[in-house]
Amino acid sequence: MKLSELQALFQAAVRSGRAGDELLGAIHESTRGARRETLFGVYRNAYRVRLSEFLAEDFPALKVFLGEDDFASLSQDYIDARPPRRRNARWFTSELPDFMAASETWRAAARAISLALFERALTDAFDAADAESLTIEALAAFPPRDWPGLVFDLHPSVILLELAPGTAELYVAATKEDDDASTPPPSREPTAEGVERVAVWRHGDESVFRELDPDEFVALNEARLGRAFGDICQMTAFQQSGEIEPERLAQCLASWFEDGMVAKVTLQK
Repeated sequence: MKLSELQALFQAAVRSGRAGDELLGAIHESTRGARRETLFGVYRNAYRVRLSEFLAEDFPALKVFLGEDDFASLSQDYIDARPPRRRNARWFTSELPDFMAASETWRAAARAISLALFERALTDAFDAADAESLTIEALAAFPPRDWPGLVFDLHPSVILLELAPGTAELYVAATKEDDDASTPPPSREPTAEGVERVAVWRHGDESVFRELDPDEFVALNEARLGRAFGDICQMTAFQQSGEIEPERLAQCLASWFEDGMVAKVTLQK
C-alpha cells in the first residue's frame, strides 16, 4: 500500500470513528502488547477531543450556559454531522448555530442558538477585513446641502443581529471572570418577549458590541444596503410610523463615527 493511500485510509477512519480490517492490518502491534484497535483509538479520540476544544474556545459563553454535559453532547453531535472540510480549523466551528437551528435535538433551544449566533458574530468581526475608520470630521468635506445624498460604507466587521431578548446580557454574565465557584450559571429561562437588536464590530484589536434601539437598527441596515442619508431618514421614519426626530438620526450618525463603524463617505451620483 502506498503512503498516500494509507494516509487517506487513516484520515477517513479517524473522521468516521471506525477502522476497517485493511487499515488495522497496516498498524503494527505495540511491543507492549497493545491491540491495533487500542492504538487506533488513541488517534480517533484525540481528534474528537481537539475538535471539542475548538468549539469550547469559540463558544465559551454557550458552554457555560448549557453546562459541561449538554455542551459535550452538542459537540459530539456537531462533530458527527459537520466534520471539518477545510484544513484551517477556524472554519470548523462556524456552522454550529446553523446546525443547532436545523437539528431536531437542539432547534428548540432558542436562547442557546441566539447565544451561539452572537458568539459567532464576535469571532467573524474579529477576523473581518481591515479598513480605516473615519472620524466625524470627514463630514466637513461636504456642504450641508449634500448631506441627504451621502452614502456611508460601514466597516467590514460590522454585523447586525436580531436575537432573543437578553442575549448580550447573558453573554456578559457567562464570560464574567468570577472566582466564586458557588455563583450559579446564567438562567436558561427567557428574560423577556420580543427581539434584541445588537451591533457587533471590531474596534482596535478586539470585537465589541452594543444593543440598538429599533430606529437605529433600521438606519444601520439601510446604510449597509448603500442607501443615501436622505433615504435612510425616510425609511427609518416609515418603519417607526413617522415618530422620529431628525436630531435622533443625527445622534445615531455621530455615534457611528465615534464607534468606528464608518469606513467611507461618498456623495450619491
